[in-house]
Amino acid sequence: MNPRVLISCKNLGYAATAGTGTSTVEKWDIRKLNLQLHAGEKACFHFQNEEQQQVLWRMFQQKLKPKTGSLQISANTHLHTDDSLWEGTDKKASLLENMESKLFSTRPRFGGQRKNLDILKDRLGLTGRIINLPVNELMPEYAARCWALMLVAANTKVVLINRLLSQLDEISLPFIQEWQESFSGITVIFGEHPEYFKAVNSRKVEQQDTLKSFFSTISVFLQTDLQNIFDGLLTQKQ
Repeated sequence: MNPRVLISCKNLGYAATAGTGTSTVEKWDIRKLNLQLHAGEKACFHFQNEEQQQVLWRMFQQKLKPKTGSLQISANTHLHTDDSLWEGTDKKASLLENMESKLFSTRPRFGGQRKNLDILKDRLGLTGRIINLPVNELMPEYAARCWALMLVAANTKVVLINRLLSQLDEISLPFIQEWQESFSGITVIFGEHPEYFKAVNSRKVEQQDTLKSFFSTISVFLQTDLQNIFDGLLTQKQ
């Protein structure tokens, strides 16, 4: 049985109108994007500018209506972003208190099997008094590790990731990579994160594998210096 299509874009486009009086022009941020993402796939998008990135980010969350085409998310498929998970955190509460939310699984899938949260906390060094401190009192590296744990434990089938990647350290970065490798839903990386992609590439080389086998879709909306990281692997070009 083929994996289920969770996200489908057909001729998806968005343009903002600029100009004054009778002289107006449409500036296309996203144009004629055709894409299908299946359960278990990983994708990454790279953009010309922040505006273009935010347009697609908001359309994927259905907070912005496309000008052309359609974007469909499979029924009963919950989509979360790394931002929404972190912004929804009670910063005055501890990690343990935050993880009591029904949003999070007590035994998330990690490395192809169910793992108790305590095991994952140990992997991230989230032990002792750290897990009982209010989130807003944690050192930045431990706050980022809490954020990574929340991402892994979230009950969701589609995850959009952006800001978290720039916060990861030598402990949390391989943790996120290992989770991604066996995640049964879809992860979509937004934006340019050179350190993350270099780490992914290094991990695949160690496994005598390729970056192509990690990402099912690499969409570049305008060629940038990051093309060198992918060795020219562009599966879809805007």
